[in-house]
Amino acid sequence: MFSVKFDVQRSLTIKKPVERVFATVADFKTWRNWSPWLCQEPGCPVDIEGAPGRPGHSQRWDGNQIGSGSMTLNHVEKNQQLDYDLKFFKPWKSQATAAFSFREVPEGTRVTWFMEGTVPVFLFFMKKMMIAMISSDYDRGLSMLAELLESGTVRSSVEVNTVLDRQPFWYMGQRKNCSLDEVGPSMEAVFCDLQEKTESGALPEPDFELSFYHSYDFVRGNCEYTSCHGYHKRPEIPPPAGYVIGEIGPHRALNVNHTGSYRHLGNAWSALIGCQRSRKLKPLKTASMYEIYENMPGETPDKDLKTQLYFPVK
Repeated sequence: MFSVKFDVQRSLTIKKPVERVFATVADFKTWRNWSPWLCQEPGCPVDIEGAPGRPGHSQRWDGNQIGSGSMTLNHVEKNQQLDYDLKFFKPWKSQATAAFSFREVPEGTRVTWFMEGTVPVFLFFMKKMMIAMISSDYDRGLSMLAELLESGTVRSSVEVNTVLDRQPFWYMGQRKNCSLDEVGPSMEAVFCDLQEKTESGALPEPDFELSFYHSYDFVRGNCEYTSCHGYHKRPEIPPPAGYVIGEIGPHRALNVNHTGSYRHLGNAWSALIGCQRSRKLKPLKTASMYEIYENMPGETPDKDLKTQLYFPVK
């Protein structure tokens, strides 16, 4: 079958010696702690064979959400390079190559993750999306690898639940459009303004805090969202200038919960989208995806932050 080639390359500096970083990546037994895919499906069966850091070392996975495949180490340059053969069996059959390079720098070790793969020709239109999504996955994986090596743990836990019946609610907040790199700081500024207006009496005290994601475009690199106060009943105070108000009616939504740092919320969103696709659930077009914050930064340690994610479905 004809196919279309693509390649991905992402890098990150980790504040640890190259020997330590190399040994961690070269051992598939560590991957469940930092793999950007295995964290989406914690119960995914994984079989590991061979000696870590030696050609023939391999892992094979068979998941419901992340598909199935195998990865085999075929070339090693100690503390410098690891080359792998990749085979995917589901959701479609394909082959790819992947590699890690390691370079000592004054701050520690510069790790670069490479991939060369293909998509079936009938999915040629997905090439840019594949590159953007895998780049995002690699960024998440490298971030978790760095946190694991630098702190001894990854502050991210994903719990995939079922479809829940959600009660109606109102919201009042600000709708914004920004680049993906600016989402965190932009949301932080909105929540600071929400707090100031609540303290001044311009906004009523919320029943909960949340954010809607109206669009999240990996290819174009932008995001449209609304961060807001949530209310069980319609607020009696009108929204301040520049604010929006709205109601979300009763709906059903696929739920995933995340515990840990907001920097790893992408793990939960990837799990949620993967679960929605694997279960073939159709999105509800009248409601955007949203996340509810059970507690807030500054008041709660990063490792204990709890976030509920919801994907409205028909």
